[in-house]
Amino acid sequence: MSSLIMGLVVLTSSRDASIRMRQFLNELELVIPNAIKVNRGKSSIVEIAGKALSLGANKILYVGSRGGNPGFIRFLRVREGIIEVMPYLIRIFGVKLLMDMPVSITNKQRARNGVIVSLGEYVELMDVLSEQLELPSMRVYDFESIRGMYDVIFLIHRVKDAYELQVLNGRDLGPTAHL
Repeated sequence: MSSLIMGLVVLTSSRDASIRMRQFLNELELVIPNAIKVNRGKSSIVEIAGKALSLGANKILYVGSRGGNPGFIRFLRVREGIIEVMPYLIRIFGVKLLMDMPVSITNKQRARNGVIVSLGEYVELMDVLSEQLELPSMRVYDFESIRGMYDVIFLIHRVKDAYELQVLNGRDLGPTAHL
């Protein structure tokens, strides 16, 4: 599948990130095709924005913590001298990392392309993620119809009053990560 030219997205977290938060960012870096992790350390968000611009990125995906675990995602857009906080806040109520899964994931290659998918229903979250991660999105009724077309599939589905995001291997539809 030919890949679209995507802008780079910088991944970062709150200061003094826990081991679990750092692992979450490591896994995100593998599954978001155009992402690069920048360790926050003691850097201010202004310094991270400067680093993003020096890397050629104009977007930052910022993961904040809640009790040492990933708690929310904010999106920032950066230009020279400007940091714009986008009006999207994704709350994270639970994360299942690769090390938490009962199956062993041995192939941890970086994804070259991906798609955001909803099964049947329209979900606004698809549009937000598509815009912010610069990945295509689609509703599908037959999940098998996209098998093998992308390295990674971000599957969104409703669970009660919230949404669950599963990150699947696009070739075998097995787990890559579960957010």
